[in-house]
Amino acid sequence: MKGDRTMYRGKRLFLDDTRDIPDGFDGCRDIRSAKLALTTQEYDYISLDYSLDDGTGLDIVEWMLHYGIYVPHINIHSSNILGRERVRDLCEAAFTSSHITMNMLAK
Repeated sequence: MKGDRTMYRGKRLFLDDTRDIPDGFDGCRDIRSAKLALTTQEYDYISLDYSLDDGTGLDIVEWMLHYGIYVPHINIHSSNILGRERVRDLCEAAFTSSHITMNMLAK
């Protein structure tokens, strides 16, 4: 296994308002579009930023939890240390069957 990008061959979602969207990912720049993507398609992998123009990565994780949206692998790529840890802590508590990682991506 060469890392998170090859771990899941299914659909991958990247939520970030500033970083380039990696090849092979569906990209969302805000929470609204991420919610739409997650309710219309099934994803195997999601990579989240914490600080977004319209909220935080924590907001999308809380929304996923509320609506029972499960993603097998959740990555938090934020450079916001405290925010990244808050998202990780909630994911680990709420999505016990998911693989949770914190892999930084270049800005």
